[in-house]
Amino acid sequence: MVEKGRQQFFYGYVVVIGAWLAMFVAGGAQFSFSIFLPALIEDFGWTRGMLSLGLTLNLLFMPVFGLLSGYLVERIGPRRTVIIGAIIGGIGIALLSTVTQIWQFILIYGVLVPMGIGLSYIIPTLSTVRRWFMRKAGRMVAITWTGSGLGIVFLVLAAHAMIDSWGWRTSYLAFGVILLVGAVIGGLLLRKDPESMGTYPDGVKPSEEELKARADFAARDEKWSVREVIRTPSWWLLVGAQLGYQVAMLGFLAHLITWGAIDIGIPLGTMVLIYSYVFVLSAVLGRLFGGFISDWYMARFHISRKPVLYLCTLGVGLAGFLCLGVDSTMEIILVSILFGFCYGSGLAVFPTYLGDLFGVRNVAVLFGVSAIFVGGFGAVGPALYGFSYDAMGSYNLAFTVTGVLCLFSALCLFLLKRPRKTG
Repeated sequence: MVEKGRQQFFYGYVVVIGAWLAMFVAGGAQFSFSIFLPALIEDFGWTRGMLSLGLTLNLLFMPVFGLLSGYLVERIGPRRTVIIGAIIGGIGIALLSTVTQIWQFILIYGVLVPMGIGLSYIIPTLSTVRRWFMRKAGRMVAITWTGSGLGIVFLVLAAHAMIDSWGWRTSYLAFGVILLVGAVIGGLLLRKDPESMGTYPDGVKPSEEELKARADFAARDEKWSVREVIRTPSWWLLVGAQLGYQVAMLGFLAHLITWGAIDIGIPLGTMVLIYSYVFVLSAVLGRLFGGFISDWYMARFHISRKPVLYLCTLGVGLAGFLCLGVDSTMEIILVSILFGFCYGSGLAVFPTYLGDLFGVRNVAVLFGVSAIFVGGFGAVGPALYGFSYDAMGSYNLAFTVTGVLCLFSALCLFLLKRPRKTG
């Protein structure tokens, strides 16, 4: 092991780069749905609800394969797991260029694509970064998460340009290649944990004072089994604390461009810019804010990252309620900023908080199990928004439901306490 104070290059930063790159291409591919949606509607006449079923199925299966990726990380390591996912996901995205029937889109986008992205996206990358850091855990997870956000920004803009120039079929083919190449390169840079390379988290041996004072350091080496975790009230409260913003975020991401362009009458090109430069960049800034502030808060008070998580749940809930009155470009910009920044702040901190509560020794598996519950419920979001529109001619019901769910999540967060491992 490298002793405290010795200056040596810390490989954890390379892990962050690899994870960031995999997140960049996988995030852009996963959330390109909204930019392809108008073109698919125009070509085939499929309804928003019908197409949203493909995304909902995608979001239901992705945590299942994310759980599988957690187990694979423990057995074959994050590098091989991400590369396998890159190959499957790249093929799946490319096959979308061949669809002619709605069932084909639902099958490929709903089953094959999430298999690949689930193995190469959030679980293996973020859990690996979380293992490599303690003092800087929040900010390094946040920086890694910016890969997904910036991937959505730049690849959605690229998709808009490609669809205009080449059509949606060739654009899907190009996205498949981008996912394959980028995630393979990112996966090759990953290593399982600092101990496997003879060093410590952050590259520095923790002091006895840190081990005694900080709740997250005290929990690091605890290895909770899935059976032990799901028997604790803390686990279920942690799941509940994430439900509201997940439903709101996934539904809003899927329908923001269509809502603004078709319902409010904002030009499609302007909505693509709002989606990319306003909503997603606000989320990127929120991730950085949440990660850095939560690390500062932990270093200063040694207790919990909850204040940032309250900002996430209550801020997203407020944004949902404010969406009920939106009818202009400026108003949609303002709610997009609020929504993006608040959801982004929590998105960076919830995975870090999971490690604070249950340690990092089994964090990849626990992250995967969490994704089953949280992602499975969150997958309702796109369909809720789509069928709300189909039934009522507006998204108002969906905005109201997600706002109420965020209040429920804030209550769960308030009741959540760090569990104590026995035995």
